[in-house]
Amino acid sequence: MVKLAAFDVDGTLRDRDYLPDSTREALFKLKETGVSLTLCTGRSEYEMKELREALGIDWAVTCNGSHIGYRGQTVFGNAFPAETIREWLEEAEKRGHTFLLYGAEQMFINRQDDPYFRQAQQEIGFMEPLLIESAEQVPAIYQCIVFCSETEESAYIGNEPDYYLHRWRTWALDINPGGMNKAVGLQKLCEHLNIEAAEAAAFGDGLNDMEMIEAVGMGIAMGNAGDGLKQKARFVTKSLHEDGISYAVEKWIFAAGSAGSDPARRA
Repeated sequence: MVKLAAFDVDGTLRDRDYLPDSTREALFKLKETGVSLTLCTGRSEYEMKELREALGIDWAVTCNGSHIGYRGQTVFGNAFPAETIREWLEEAEKRGHTFLLYGAEQMFINRQDDPYFRQAQQEIGFMEPLLIESAEQVPAIYQCIVFCSETEESAYIGNEPDYYLHRWRTWALDINPGGMNKAVGLQKLCEHLNIEAAEAAAFGDGLNDMEMIEAVGMGIAMGNAGDGLKQKARFVTKSLHEDGISYAVEKWIFAAGSAGSDPARRA
């Protein structure tokens, strides 16, 4: 029996501004049957406020697991040391790199109108961050995105990094505190809610969903996911644009409560 369902956002719940009506209906049905819902995303708590409230979801595991919020308020957070952020910003200034910093209540950026940030904004819809005036004024930061190539990243992470890394473009890298990923954040939420990981379902489409998909009892890869994630998932549903979440909820989550059910692995 599934007691908690976790959803990645980009490529899973929505594609930019498109969120299928069938997905809204599926989330409503889950809530009606007593299943708790959470977002589980590499984006920030601040960015997720509008979506979370629109879908009636109380919980959000954000920043690739480094932050957990309940109705926007921090319940758990694993932030970078302030000195690390200051050092990175100083190094970025020397090298002409842009850093996007995720706090709990705001996003910050060290350079205005960076072309890589603007490209990412066009592709996946970043909100507009605040320009950093002084590193001393930056609050707790749970995730950074540095806009640089793979050959340049060692200036920030070293050769053997103690960080969780997710390169989602050739010119963009997520950096999270060591030991963090979506699975870790989701496990902390499960413990807080007194739910076993085996009683959780998780939906995703990206490489940063890998650990989460493997950690829960019902890991579901979207049809638009890469082959690597599909191989790790217990089930593979249809794509976002083919009502994949609704399909999976009906076929596998609700079916899991039926005695003797043995649903097929693929859509």
